[in-house]
Amino acid sequence: MSEPADSPGNDLSLMELLRFLGRHKLILVICVVVFTAGAVVLAFVMKPKYRSEVVVFPAESSSGLGGELGQLGGLASLAGINIGGAGGKKSEEALEYLRSRIFTAGFIQRHALMPILFANKWDSARNQWRNADDAPTIAEGIARFSKKVRQIEEDKRTGIAKISIVWTDRVAAADWANWLIAEADRALRERAIAEQNRSIEFLKVEAAQTSTVEIANAISKLMETELKNAMVARTRDAYAFKVLDPAMVADLKDRDSPNKPLITVMGAGLGFVIGVIAAAARQRRRARR
Repeated sequence: MSEPADSPGNDLSLMELLRFLGRHKLILVICVVVFTAGAVVLAFVMKPKYRSEVVVFPAESSSGLGGELGQLGGLASLAGINIGGAGGKKSEEALEYLRSRIFTAGFIQRHALMPILFANKWDSARNQWRNADDAPTIAEGIARFSKKVRQIEEDKRTGIAKISIVWTDRVAAADWANWLIAEADRALRERAIAEQNRSIEFLKVEAAQTSTVEIANAISKLMETELKNAMVARTRDAYAFKVLDPAMVADLKDRDSPNKPLITVMGAGLGFVIGVIAAAARQRRRARR
């Protein structure tokens, strides 16, 4: 049997489409209402998430040795000094350390975030995992924190970076964002101080072994530079990250998600599509009969 002219399977004109929708308006209305109501319920049931972000400018630092070796490279090479000091901009290194698994794992462990990140698997009454065999690993915690909680955006032109935390607890979101920067800055500071101390010890050994006045003077200047860098690392407030705007607790109304109007509109649209499909299927069944 041939398909009726008003079937949506054919190329319908606008009037034919409107007639088709009019004949099946009851199905369409029911589907739109049901799916819209479901979307509204879902939007209100979903736990809201809040965003807190800290704006930083990764500080530029240099090891000092690079510049001195450039000026005194000839004398330093005679003494066999081969200390690499790339110097220059360290912003990429600082942000990569902030993203690194080792730092993220340490942050999660220091603040006992595993039961918070996997609250559905944690028994707070007994202070243990509900199923010990299915307990999440630190690797899973790192993946969840990196993909769903922490976001890092960098403006390559200006070097300014935004570190955001998106979480259901707006106070915790602000705390975590500020703690991330403070702890990463402290770790990078300690690493730099340790490297400078090793460089100074190396230079002391070289100075004790040389008998050439020029080389001794070159080593002395290199050591002076490293001592200055070590002093800066110990005394500067912001070593790797200069905070331009610290994270603040978001207002209750400033939700990052869910977007209730968008979810409602999507529910209504999905209901309309399902209604059209149901109406077309119903009409095909009638045509076959």
